[in-house]
Amino acid sequence: MNTSQLKNAKTILSRYRQGERNFKGIKLLEADLSQAHLNRTNLSQAHLKGANLTAVRLINSNLSAIDLRQANLSKAKLIETNLSHAILTEAILVQADLSGAIACGTILSQADLSNACLISTSLIQAQIIKTKLKSANLTGATLTRAMLAEANLRYANLTRTMLAEANLNRANLKEAILIRAFLHRSSLEAANLQQADLSLANLRGANLSGANLKEANLEGADLEGANLTGANLSKANLQEAKLSNANLKLTKLTQANLTGSSLLNAQLCDANLSEANLFQAGLLLTDLKGANFNRANLNQANLIGANLSQTNFLTASLEKTIMPNGTQMAS
Repeated sequence: MNTSQLKNAKTILSRYRQGERNFKGIKLLEADLSQAHLNRTNLSQAHLKGANLTAVRLINSNLSAIDLRQANLSKAKLIETNLSHAILTEAILVQADLSGAIACGTILSQADLSNACLISTSLIQAQIIKTKLKSANLTGATLTRAMLAEANLRYANLTRTMLAEANLNRANLKEAILIRAFLHRSSLEAANLQQADLSLANLRGANLSGANLKEANLEGADLEGANLTGANLSKANLQEAKLSNANLKLTKLTQANLTGSSLLNAQLCDANLSEANLFQAGLLLTDLKGANFNRANLNQANLIGANLSQTNFLTASLEKTIMPNGTQMAS
């Protein structure tokens, strides 16, 4: 088809009704295709910058390498659509449905995907910097090695989402749901995870230095080898969490619940554990130099081989606590 014949949006719609599906490489800047039905259409490498695609239906279409910068795709149906390497910088995708879509390497920087549906969407190595994803549903989505620095994911649902090696530095994940999320070796430096639900999440080797995890739920989470230097975990729930070999230097853990948690060989130098609950916690070989346990509950905790140099235990509860030399405190 000679794409030069396509002078306006009406021509595309007319051709589509006649059975044409190949519109590869068309150039229609600021076109109005709102509410159009263009399912199973080939728009790869097309130029639709600033186009109005509100409520458009492009289900199972090919939009690979398309230019949709600043386009309006609010409430668009992009189910199982191929958006690989598409450019959607500053595009509006509020309440859009991209479930099952392939968006590997796609550029979504500064786009608005608030309340969008991204269930099982593939966003491997996608550029999602400073993007709005507030209240978006990313359940089961794959964002391996995606760039999400400074993205707004507040209230977003990231249950079972794959975020291995993703960059979430300074991202806003306040009150987000990350149950069983896979964040292996991801970077969440200075991220806001206040009141987020990270229960049973995999955060092995993750970088959470300077992150805000106040009142976050990390029950049963795997944080082995994670970097939590200077993080705020006050009032966080870390019950049964795995923190072996984790770096918790200068970390704030005031009133945190660490019941039954494993801190084998962890670094807790100068950490603040005032009023924390470490009942039956495993602190074997843990470096607690300069840590503050003011009014903390260490009842039945295991401290064999731990370094207690300059540690404040004066007002801590130590009933049946196993001390570094193996002796048990009286009940």
